[in-house]
Amino acid sequence: MSQYNLRHYLEGQSDRVEAVLAAHRAPARITGGTVGPRLIRLFLNPAPHTRFSTIRGLTDDLALALRAPSLRIGRGEEGVILELPNPHPRPVSLLTLLPEVVPLPPLTAMLGLTDAGVPLLARLSSPEVSHVLVSGTTGSGKSALLRTIAVSLVLSQSTADLRLLCLDPKGRTFNSLADAPHLLRGRPVVETHEALEALHSLLREMEIRDRRNEDSPAIVLLVDELADLIIQGRSAMTQALTRLVQRGREAGIHVVAATQRPSSAILSGLMRANFPLRLVGKVVSAEDARVASGRAKTEAHLLSGRGDFLAVGGSATPIRFQVAFIAERDARKEIAELGKMANVQMANGRSAARR
Repeated sequence: MSQYNLRHYLEGQSDRVEAVLAAHRAPARITGGTVGPRLIRLFLNPAPHTRFSTIRGLTDDLALALRAPSLRIGRGEEGVILELPNPHPRPVSLLTLLPEVVPLPPLTAMLGLTDAGVPLLARLSSPEVSHVLVSGTTGSGKSALLRTIAVSLVLSQSTADLRLLCLDPKGRTFNSLADAPHLLRGRPVVETHEALEALHSLLREMEIRDRRNEDSPAIVLLVDELADLIIQGRSAMTQALTRLVQRGREAGIHVVAATQRPSSAILSGLMRANFPLRLVGKVVSAEDARVASGRAKTEAHLLSGRGDFLAVGGSATPIRFQVAFIAERDARKEIAELGKMANVQMANGRSAARR
C-alpha cells in the first residue's frame, strides 16, 4: 500500500470510529496512531463525559464499521487505544532487523518488531527475563520464535561467551543450528533419554559453578515441546527442569522453553513461577490466555497467529510484537558462514602460535 493510500485508509477509518461513537452519544476524536507490521493502533481522546466502559461496549459496532475481523480496545499513555489487524501485513525479517541493533548487548536475543516499529530484545542476564516460556497453539509461530532467538544469539555472541543446549523432541525446530560452533553435544538432542542425561550434566555443571562462584560462559537451554518432554521423561524430567529454572540464573544458565499450553497438569506451579518472561502467541480461549501469560485480560486469544505475540513480564503492560522470521535455509547459510569464519580464525591462531 502506497503512503497516499495508507493515509487515505487511516483517515477513513478514523472518520468511521468518530461517527459510530457520535451516533451513540459517546463523542471522541482520533488524535494519532501507529502502523505496525500486522497491527494498526488508533489513539482516541474521549470527551470528558464519555465513559471508557461505553466505548468498550461498542466494540462489535466499531469492528463492523471498520470492517475489521477483530478489534481490541484498551487504555494507555496515549488515551484509549483501538487495535485492529493491518489489512496489508508485511513480514519482519531477522536478517533485515539485526543490522539495525548491532552490536547486541551481551546475552541478548532479538524477538521481533513492536507495533510502534521498535525492535524488541530480551536480555537473558536480566533478572526480569532470566528464563523465557513461549506458549501458543499450533500455527502461532512458537517454533519460528525459538529459531529466531537461537539464531540471533549465535550470530551476535562468541563461543567464549555463549553455549547452547537444544532439546528438540520433534527433531525439526533446531535443525538449522546443527553446524553452530556454540552447540553443546555437537547437535540438537532428540531422544528423551539423552535429553534427561543432558539435563543431569547441566545440573552438575550448575553445582560446580555454584561452588566456584562462576557464571561463564553463559549456557542457554532451548526446549521445544516442553510438555511432550515432561510427559515422556516423567518426574525425573520435571525435577531436573525445575531445579534449573530455580537456581540456574546465578550460574549463568538460562532456559527458553516452548509449549502449547503451560497448564498445571503438565507444568508445576513452582516451575511456571520461575519463568519471569512469557511470550504468548495465539491461544484458543481467554482462560488459555490467562494460563499462558500468568495474568488475566491479556486477550491473547484475539491475536492473529503466524508470529503475532505478546511479551508479558512482571507488572509491565504487555508488548505486542511480530516475530522476526528467518527461514531454516537462511539460518543454515548464515551459521555456515559463521563456522567458516571461526575455522579461519582458529587456523590463523595456530599459525601465530607456531611462529
